[in-house]
Amino acid sequence: MFEFDGSPVPVPDVMRETFIHHWDHLASPGATLTGPERIAVARAARGEPTTKAHPALLNLAEHLGTSPGSVFEPEVRAAADVVGDPAAVESIAIVSLLSCVDGVHDALGVDREPLPEPAPGDPTGDIVEGLKRRRTHVPMPQGAIPVAMDLIPAEGAARIAMSAPTYMPDDEMVHPDWSKPGGLVRPQMEVIAARTSWHNDCFY
Repeated sequence: MFEFDGSPVPVPDVMRETFIHHWDHLASPGATLTGPERIAVARAARGEPTTKAHPALLNLAEHLGTSPGSVFEPEVRAAADVVGDPAAVESIAIVSLLSCVDGVHDALGVDREPLPEPAPGDPTGDIVEGLKRRRTHVPMPQGAIPVAMDLIPAEGAARIAMSAPTYMPDDEMVHPDWSKPGGLVRPQMEVIAARTSWHNDCFY
């Protein structure tokens, strides 16, 4: 799993280990979705046909995964108004983190990792109460940079775990001179991040 056969450059072990851990997370029941539903959302994000989750979530996932620049508040609200904010946020989190994994594979020119088999079990129901929309598409916590996934604690934790090896640890965000050991310096990372956001019409 995650061998990156044919990669033109070595892939750090920490990134590979993070992706393996995330594959287990993706296959497991979430706060509102079962394992099969979560994998269905991931399939839709890749543009693969599936019917094993609510059509509103599959439609949102497909648009987020294949044409993120076309997704605005009406598309998000259309799904959330049908299935609820938590299920919409969980689906957004699945697509967001999957796009990170797939993006690394695409950038290296290697085959994407096959999606894992879904694990059995019921949704956990672990959802943060009291969050509100604040000029955002879904309920988020207060703060300078609110995080859409934090309505679902497990997805917020998964984002933090993914961010460290693929971007930077959250606690280093306040240090403008931080650089990844053996990798890019902070200004280089921010140029890439900003340009990616611009191409995807990120509303932040």
